[in-house]
Amino acid sequence: MKKMIKKVKGYLGNNHGFGLYEVIGIVAVLLVAAFVVIPGFRSFSEGILADLQTWFDTTISASIFPIA
Repeated sequence: MKKMIKKVKGYLGNNHGFGLYEVIGIVAVLLVAAFVVIPGFRSFSEGILADLQTWFDTTISASIFPIA
């Protein structure tokens, strides 16, 4: 475990590998995705599910199980 921590500190501390600004950039991208993109997917998926329910009720359910 100490070896892994030392390796991570080495990546973050030198100028040749992953640096602090890259970590900050990744965190910023994840925050934007969490607050902008993901709620948009929710409304998109709710619309698809509503359309699928309507399609199932009018097409599949009406033709397979007609009300007599």
